[in-house]
Amino acid sequence: MIESRTQPRPVGRVASEAFVVALAVGDAVVVTAFLGFGLFTHGLEPWVYPVYTIRTAVPFVIAWGIVAPVVGAYRRRTLESFRRTVAVVAVAWIVATGIGGGIRASSVFPGGAPAEFLLVNAAFGLAFVLPWRIAVAATCRG
Repeated sequence: MIESRTQPRPVGRVASEAFVVALAVGDAVVVTAFLGFGLFTHGLEPWVYPVYTIRTAVPFVIAWGIVAPVVGAYRRRTLESFRRTVAVVAVAWIVATGIGGGIRASSVFPGGAPAEFLLVNAAFGLAFVLPWRIAVAATCRG
C-alpha cells in the first residue's frame, strides 16, 4: 500500500520546504506592504500606482531573499525561538536594507538610496518585519 503524507518532512536544519516557500511569500508581502505604506506616507497611493509600488519594493524583496536564508531566517532553530527570531531577523533586515539600497540606487529601479532613507528604511522596516516574524515564531513553537 502506498503511503500518503499530508505534511512535508523537515529538510535538515531548514523547516519543511512548503512552509519555507509560504513563509518567503509572506515575507515578500510584508516587505511590499511596508514600502507601500512608506509611499503612502509620502503622498503616493500604492494601489493607484501598483507598478511603481512593485518596482519600489523589488530591490528590498530581492535583498531579503538573498540575506534571510544566509543568516538562518528559515531554519527551524530560528523559527522556534523568539529570541533567535528577533536577533536573526534584525540582522537580516539591516543587511538587506543596505543591499536593497544598492540595488535601488541602480538605474533600473525608481528612487535613490541616500543614507537617511536607508536609516529610516532599516528602523521602520523592522517595525513591520519583526512583528510578522514573531507571530510566525509563536505558531512554530506550538
